[in-house]
Amino acid sequence: MEKVSVKLVVFKATEEDLYFSYCATTHDFASKGKTVEETVSSAKSWLLRLLENRLAYKNLQNYGWEVSENSAKPPIFADEELVRLTERMHSVKINNPIIVTIDVELPRAQKSL
Repeated sequence: MEKVSVKLVVFKATEEDLYFSYCATTHDFASKGKTVEETVSSAKSWLLRLLENRLAYKNLQNYGWEVSENSAKPPIFADEELVRLTERMHSVKINNPIIVTIDVELPRAQKSL
């Protein structure tokens, strides 16, 4: 099976005791947790769900991915761009961003509905 890698920007919110994140390749800004690991796990679950449905829905293609039955290639962003997009999405200035690479095995695609 093919490996799929995406980058996630994680940061600690100053007014809350939570970590937030943004993944530009999946447009996921909803992942959060009490630890970096919990936040990454949430984002990984969302990534796997999107990959399973890569043929049934057009989300990934709309985000710039190249997908097929046996492949999923995300768009590439420089780290500085990832941080800038995360700051814009969350309307914050991030002082100590944590950039995490999420690697998953490409799951079997669900057929179109």
